[in-house]
Amino acid sequence: MTTKNLAILGAAAVVLGGVAWFCNSGRTVRAPSIVGERILPSFDISDVARIEIGGAKKVQLVADDKGWKIQSLYGYPADVTKIRENLLKLTELKVGQVANGKKLASPATVDIQNAAGKSLAALPLGETHNSKPKGQAAMYGGGGYPDGRYVEYKGKTVLVKETLDAFDGDPKKWTDTRIASVTASDVTAVTYSQGKEVVKLARKDSKWELEGLGPKEELDTSKTYSLDSALSYLDFTDVADPKKTEADLGFATGAVYTVVLKNGESYTAKVGGKNGSDRWVRLSASFKAVGTNATENAASEKKVKEFNDKVSRWTYAVSSYSADNMSKKRADLVKAKEEPKKDDAKKAEAKPAAPKPEVKKVEAPKPAAPKPEVKKAEAPKPAAPKAEAKPAAKADKK
Repeated sequence: MTTKNLAILGAAAVVLGGVAWFCNSGRTVRAPSIVGERILPSFDISDVARIEIGGAKKVQLVADDKGWKIQSLYGYPADVTKIRENLLKLTELKVGQVANGKKLASPATVDIQNAAGKSLAALPLGETHNSKPKGQAAMYGGGGYPDGRYVEYKGKTVLVKETLDAFDGDPKKWTDTRIASVTASDVTAVTYSQGKEVVKLARKDSKWELEGLGPKEELDTSKTYSLDSALSYLDFTDVADPKKTEADLGFATGAVYTVVLKNGESYTAKVGGKNGSDRWVRLSASFKAVGTNATENAASEKKVKEFNDKVSRWTYAVSSYSADNMSKKRADLVKAKEEPKKDDAKKAEAKPAAPKPEVKKVEAPKPAAPKPEVKKAEAPKPAAPKAEAKPAAKADKK
């Protein structure tokens, strides 16, 4: 090959290389998409013995030989079902969308640990994501609803479909806040006591009767709507430090509310002082058999024991509304008996007395006239036989 040909080929190669570079210069090489990837490494839920949630509100949950406890709530029992549900949500988290350019502001890190304190998985959490309003909500300026959460994954901010609201730092989201659920229709007697005043009521024929009413008093039935339901749906808003005394919590001058059920179970709530806008209460239960059914009595005894084991050693904050229903006084339930109005009394006096009905004398019945004697008709006698007419004698011929 001549030098001239080599020069031509070299020039052509340069031109082709330039063309290839020009064609590819506008293209960017994209990394493989991470959408759909699992965010946390795989771990066995049965190995988890500690959950720590950082951030502005710290929550610590710890498992021991007696079960799960909320360490940041004075060791109050946690709900194992809720722990399992929320751990499963973490194990199934997948990247739904990459939020390019977004950074998490003050993320709260969730750290899942085993019994030895080794971290099995950790996840920085950001704020929740709200959906865009649609339809009438958008038309009238309404907002969307939470439909996901921003988290950090491989140094990027990504969006997942779970809101993970249990990890927001509220320890109550890890337990059952319902502390009493007494069936109102089963309550047969109620007692309120406060200081030296004791108010007793009993239900008879579906109506409440108050003990010790005076001749000019009556039960105000408009105030009896909450007599039997104060413990029906009782939830707590907080738990008191077990180290605090009754005096610290305001129980020295508190009210006591007791309900008795038709099966012999009794539930008592002692109402204490204020906790912000709420009130402190302590609950207990007892049982006194009223029937001879051994199976039913054993069930009630077991129910009362379980209630006391779970609830009676704690002091709870409940809403002021619930506490007020458990701390009524006699004056709250009694009213003066209504007397007839004067105008009504005058009208009653002005009305003429109703005429007495005229009583007619009953005359003795007259004797009935004797019936005419009816003579029996005699059968007619047979007529005498008529004499047979003899033919006239013929005249003798002369």
